[in-house]
Amino acid sequence: RLECPVCLEATDGPQHQCREGHVFCASCDSNLRAPRRCPECRMALGPLGQAIRCRSHEERIAALPAACSHCGLATTRGEVAAHEHDCPQRPRACSAAEAGCAWSGLLADKAAHEATCPFAVCQRMMAPLQTEVAELRTENSRLQAQLAPLQAQLAAQGAENSQLRSRMVALEAGEGGQEGGRRVRQRVGAAPHDAPPGNAAVRSMDVAAAAAVLRAHVSVSRVAAAACMRLANLCMEDQNEQLAAEAGAIEAIVAAMQAHPQEAEVQRQGFGALINVCSGTD
Repeated sequence: RLECPVCLEATDGPQHQCREGHVFCASCDSNLRAPRRCPECRMALGPLGQAIRCRSHEERIAALPAACSHCGLATTRGEVAAHEHDCPQRPRACSAAEAGCAWSGLLADKAAHEATCPFAVCQRMMAPLQTEVAELRTENSRLQAQLAPLQAQLAAQGAENSQLRSRMVALEAGEGGQEGGRRVRQRVGAAPHDAPPGNAAVRSMDVAAAAAVLRAHVSVSRVAAAACMRLANLCMEDQNEQLAAEAGAIEAIVAAMQAHPQEAEVQRQGFGALINVCSGTD
């Protein structure tokens, strides 16, 4: 007997059995109330997750004759579902039905319809574009995530540059020896008519000499960059910051940066020197 003793039908799919060999369908087994017992012999059943499958019963049901509901082809219950899925007589909707196409017909006619269906044609044309848009959105999200910290860093650098420029304006307005209560800086070292020193010579100078050579050869970009670098390195030590200010290093650095606005190295070394010279609390 192939029929389930509970629903009295020979249903497709898994079939369970008790340890005495009584078979019932998995659907009815899942609806049994606790305590779970065999519907025929009342033997206690284990947990549903450990149910015993009856493979031979399932194979006998799958071998029962069946016919395709679309074309009437004679087959078996185990194979009819796969056949009906691909049956050329099964009614199908156009693949662009969601876009608005109301066509419905046989599978055999579907390909010919979709070849000329304006909805399906548009859908095929839009598919790669939609994929590209999705990829671009993903890339945009990634770039936005990378841009956020860069914007924060740029804002911080802009604030620092504004502070340095304010100091430069204040220094330019206060130049002129004793005027405005400023002390006259000591002018020592190289003179404009001297030959520009080499980079190695600049690297060995002290604060006063480096400031002097920067003033004397401010028009030579190489010397200006080297002297600004030397002053920046020297003023990393706190005791040299006041010496550099008294030697006129700040005015000399500003003059060098103004003399070479297009020289990136002079601008970079000049900003670094100004930061180090002006970072003290004096």
